Amino acid sequence: MTLQIKSLSSELREDEKKLIRKKFLWFEDHLPNNCVLTVGVREHITKKSNQAHEVILHLTIPNVKKSIYVKVFANSFAEAINIAKEKLEKIVLKRKEKGFRFHLKPPRLNFLRRKNEGTS
Repeated sequence: MTLQIKSLSSELREDEKKLIRKKFLWFEDHLPNNCVLTVGVREHITKKSNQAHEVILHLTIPNVKKSIYVKVFANSFAEAINIAKEKLEKIVLKRKEKGFRFHLKPPRLNFLRRKNEGTS
């Protein structure tokens, strides 16, 4: 699994990056190697008393039609990371139980219908 960390507002400190890597180590054991987990972090500061952290997780799994998208707001950075990790963990475990489905559509064979219509 590839982990991409992106800051959407200001630069992330090294301790914040280490926290993100540490929290999302669980997914390396439970997901295939060619998955990509993108973690986006944005700070919303409107006033001194109103500070919020937004964490956006986007997990793409090859051969699976829909990617997993989680968006979380919290007052502290660590709290936002914990909530986002728990939500993503629940979704991954639920999908693993059901099994990741491969969506393959067989090609339509329209020429057979036309042939039958002309002979009747």
